[in-house]
Amino acid sequence: MAETTVADPLDGLRARVEASGGLPEWDAVALMREAVGRRRETDLVVAQMAARLAVRSGPGRAGIASRQGFRGVDQLIASETGGTVAEAERLRILGTALYGNPDDAPGGASVLPHLAYEAREGRLSADKFVLLREVLMGHPDARDMDGLPVDDAVRATPLGRLPLARVETMAVDKAVISPLKTVRSLVAQLEAGLTPPSVGEEQYEELYRARLASVREEANGMVRLVAMLDPLTAAPLPAALDGYMKKQFREAREDGAEDQPTPGQMRADGLGWLGRHANGCRQPHDAVKTTVNIRISLADLQTGDGYGEIDGLKRPLPGALLGWYATDAEIIPTVLGVRGEVLDHGYAERLFTAAQRRAIAQRDRGCAWCGAPPSHCDVHHIRYWVDGGRTDLDNGIMLCVTCHHWIHRDGWAIRFRQGSPEFIPPASIDPDQRPRPGYQERIRLDQAELVEASRAGPP
Repeated sequence: MAETTVADPLDGLRARVEASGGLPEWDAVALMREAVGRRRETDLVVAQMAARLAVRSGPGRAGIASRQGFRGVDQLIASETGGTVAEAERLRILGTALYGNPDDAPGGASVLPHLAYEAREGRLSADKFVLLREVLMGHPDARDMDGLPVDDAVRATPLGRLPLARVETMAVDKAVISPLKTVRSLVAQLEAGLTPPSVGEEQYEELYRARLASVREEANGMVRLVAMLDPLTAAPLPAALDGYMKKQFREAREDGAEDQPTPGQMRADGLGWLGRHANGCRQPHDAVKTTVNIRISLADLQTGDGYGEIDGLKRPLPGALLGWYATDAEIIPTVLGVRGEVLDHGYAERLFTAAQRRAIAQRDRGCAWCGAPPSHCDVHHIRYWVDGGRTDLDNGIMLCVTCHHWIHRDGWAIRFRQGSPEFIPPASIDPDQRPRPGYQERIRLDQAELVEASRAGPP
């Protein structure tokens, strides 16, 4: 085995990291980015070796994994990496797709070249790669290339009608600049865009039948609540708890007491409050304002086709189900027209009205930077009201408490470009002040993008 020398690039990187204490903030972040890039290079080598071990393991007792005493190659890889079997599986899938033979690697470079290229360049982790590969392989063009049957109903979906190359490029480019949590939301949007509404309704019915809840008293007197709920059954619960927590956080900031409840304790208190309210509390909401907001287009509401969304839940739901749910008196549906026309109240009032908040929530769908649900958010004046900023929709944006604070504290600017917010860091954070897209821009293939893609020529 070759010895590591002082000329080893890793030694140079390590020395720079050890001496990074006095670096300016931007240079420190850039060094972190470089270190992550080096780790990605190593991950690709590990993934390639994992793919080679998979080929040599094969089925039965004759393979390497079996001879080493493991049930399968993923268990062998996990034992060497020190990680989980699931992590080992993702590395093997990445290595097989990038470096394996076409017959061994459905969804590899021949089918999804842009995904493979970005992964080879170290701009996608194994986690992101596997998530994107799995959903993009559901596209009709990908199934055709792999010789798999394609349902005509899938071809008729919004994303199924577009060329695979365009969907792949849009999705991968968003994933490259986003954290894994955001990519999971993006994948949920892609899955909905490739799922016929009738199939989505069947999938939802399976979730509904699987709902369950249990209440058990522990030996020490604590009561354990466990529940698995389908999205429509669950929707009012997180909305109420989010509203309760927002109120508690505000009261905690005003009180300034040192012994503040944790978020988990606040949720527990919120469940107790819900129980008291259900048992006939005469103070209906304890000053907690909560609504369940549904967003769906007028056409989809009328026909039952397509998909809509519920605030606070990532996965879109079939329009037929949401149309039925929106008839409940306690639910507020936000029905969108072609352009989603909304109100403009000028700057006579400093605070945004309830109608404006609902309109801005429909547009931003939660915190415009981190994606926190609308119940966690306030409406922020982009141009401050004291500086003449108008209290209207074009000057309002939803931000959660945390993001609202750092926007003010660090002096970030916000602007809208083609209907989507962009966040501009101060020069102390990024000397070039490059705009960064908001949360929805990072996770969605929005209608404008889909229309543009459908009009474009061959990829």
